[in-house]
Amino acid sequence: MKYSTYHKEKSKNWQQDISKLDNWQYDEAEDTWTYAAGRKLLFRYESKETTESGYEIRKRHYRSENCKECPLREACTKAKGNREISVSLKYQHYKHQAREKLRSEEGYALSVRRMIEPESVFGQLKNNRGFRRFLLRGLSLEVGWLSLAHNLLKKAEIDEKDRNGGAGITILTPPFC
Repeated sequence: MKYSTYHKEKSKNWQQDISKLDNWQYDEAEDTWTYAAGRKLLFRYESKETTESGYEIRKRHYRSENCKECPLREACTKAKGNREISVSLKYQHYKHQAREKLRSEEGYALSVRRMIEPESVFGQLKNNRGFRRFLLRGLSLEVGWLSLAHNLLKKAEIDEKDRNGGAGITILTPPFC
């Protein structure tokens, strides 16, 4: 599954932006982050945040020692004082894992397959059937009814082609089945 910044990270602007944490180096032994100017951000403290769903996020907070004389200050931070960051190392680890899987041959093959299989069906539902939006929020039977209607139409098309000696067609399955 792609994380929110996956496509942005591939852009040249993102890769050259020295303010992005992804372009910094983490030293696990020293527990420091080093950015483009070669300066280090030192560990200060750890905090916990709880999301609305009850998930606990542990963040580690880092601060540089002196940004006033740094030649890259304007490109690195907008803060008046020293650069500070808060990092979830668990999130960084999961993000790295996801990036490696997505860039692997298997990950690429799965993403190509995803583009081919369901995307065309949703395109048909939108354009050919005129379905533009869901009426209900949350778990909705609308997807089930749309899938059922799509599959029945495809089945009728298959039966018609079988009578006339044609080929088979892919059937859509709802995501909750």
